[in-house]
Amino acid sequence: MSGVVSNSLEGPDGGRPGWVAVLALWTRNLMVTGITKGLGIMLPILQIQLTSQMWILGWIASLTSATGGFVAPFGGLVSRRFGAGYVMMTGGVMMSAAAIAGSFVENSLQLALLYTLLAGTAIGISNVVAKEAVGRCFTKNYATANGIARTGYSVGLIVFAPLVQLFLDTYGWRGTMLLVGAITMHSVASGAVMVATRQPELDQSNAYQTLPQTEHTNSSSAHESTLRSHCGSLWKFVSKNFEVGLLLNSRYWLVAVIYCCTIYAYLMWIVYFVSQAQSNGFTLEEAGSFVTIAGIANLFGTISQGPITDRGVMSSWTLVAVCLVMSSVSYLASSLLTSFWPMMTSAVLILFSDGVLSCQMDVLVKQVLGVELLAGAFGWIGLKVTLLLVALGFLPGFVYDLTGSYTAAFLLIGSVQAVPLVPLLILRYSQQ
Repeated sequence: MSGVVSNSLEGPDGGRPGWVAVLALWTRNLMVTGITKGLGIMLPILQIQLTSQMWILGWIASLTSATGGFVAPFGGLVSRRFGAGYVMMTGGVMMSAAAIAGSFVENSLQLALLYTLLAGTAIGISNVVAKEAVGRCFTKNYATANGIARTGYSVGLIVFAPLVQLFLDTYGWRGTMLLVGAITMHSVASGAVMVATRQPELDQSNAYQTLPQTEHTNSSSAHESTLRSHCGSLWKFVSKNFEVGLLLNSRYWLVAVIYCCTIYAYLMWIVYFVSQAQSNGFTLEEAGSFVTIAGIANLFGTISQGPITDRGVMSSWTLVAVCLVMSSVSYLASSLLTSFWPMMTSAVLILFSDGVLSCQMDVLVKQVLGVELLAGAFGWIGLKVTLLLVALGFLPGFVYDLTGSYTAAFLLIGSVQAVPLVPLLILRYSQQ
């Protein structure tokens, strides 16, 4: 295979390398959904077959995602060292190997080791690498490209839920894992296309400032000079490969607050919405219909946000602000709604806003920090999201246990979603 290299990042489509990167990110998102959603569907049968407790298996699923957040800061390093295409191929092999080897496990400990060490690591690294590759190639239509790539999640939810259930009914859980692992190997093919289509490289010499070299005076001892030299070399290596200079950048912290609060609020809604709806008097079937229709709205939001901002209908800043307000109000109101259509409207507005925000937050990172720091920004933000979920993921459930109602819990979630409005306004007016 061979491909023509696009040396220009301008233009209507980012060139062939850009759309190859979109394909790789879309495929990665689809396969990650298959790995995680497939495991979730198999939890009841795995509980019986592995003679385990449900909380242990649920913890394995959570730890897989958490591992991805912890290793995310290494994404930029491995991408620069080995190339984005080879990293995506390796990630595909690791995710596939986790599922295929999982079909041979005899207990939950073996399953945990496979999914956390193999699948979790691949999920975290590939996310940073693929998103950076898309950001490198697109300027005018980055929101549209990112939105197309993120539809992989929506397609995965639609496709893998019935597919995994069909596999379970036909081949059992071991056969299902083998088949899911085989399907996940498609990520290797998309990575191979990236290798064949050379991706544009970045000059990161001016992306951040490193510490100045320490000048040695005649009075300095040889030992001190050697120590300073080694410390300087170590700082250069760490700064270059992990973009630690971002941690001293105030704009990065403002973007991180927006990112972390939005993802935290959305994931807490995913976890507690069905229980909250049932506590408001809705049946399980009605709660399921809320989620299904809202999922379609999420897909529509993901697709529509790109043309809105890329064609100049509305600026990214305005669109993000509108969706933050809309989702925050919907979170606050949902715990008080007891009628079918108002609750349906609330769920639709929340997931539509999430579809927009999940793409526009990446656009915001690129606008504020620049394309040179995308890998480091995505990596460090991923780590912060993971730490936030580990530290405070229990809080809405804890509030419910204390009060016996989801009202206070969803007021908390809605308040968290409103917090990003402050750093968003600061960033907007600081850039003018």
